[in-house]
Amino acid sequence: MQLEVNGLSKEHANTEYLESVENYFTESLKSQKYSSAIALDGDVIVGTAGACFYEKPPSISGGTGLVGYVTNVYTRKDHRGNGIGTNLMRKLNELAQELKADKLHLGATSDGLQIYKAVGYQEPRFINLEIKFNK
Repeated sequence: MQLEVNGLSKEHANTEYLESVENYFTESLKSQKYSSAIALDGDVIVGTAGACFYEKPPSISGGTGLVGYVTNVYTRKDHRGNGIGTNLMRKLNELAQELKADKLHLGATSDGLQIYKAVGYQEPRFINLEIKFNK
């Protein structure tokens, strides 16, 4: 997924990257800081969606302070157009509600925008900004 989304070749998935990804998911899934929904075709994973959950200070407007960041939403090209991404996103919405999260947010590609809006995502009230420190 990362290679396709970023337009990179397979040599970018070097051993250091693969080990860091494996370590991240092993630890984050175990600690439940990251949760994932998957779609299977037989025993083959054809779609995924995940969310990293973190706490921030509660807002004066209410809530718990628990927030989820949606990431790694992907459906294999040969399975797209069948509602897999939409169903995975609904599962993440249900999980966030079970956890009593205040919200889920994400960074959308134009390919996924229609899916996200179909399951209730809206443009945020505040403008999101970022600064990158490492490339």
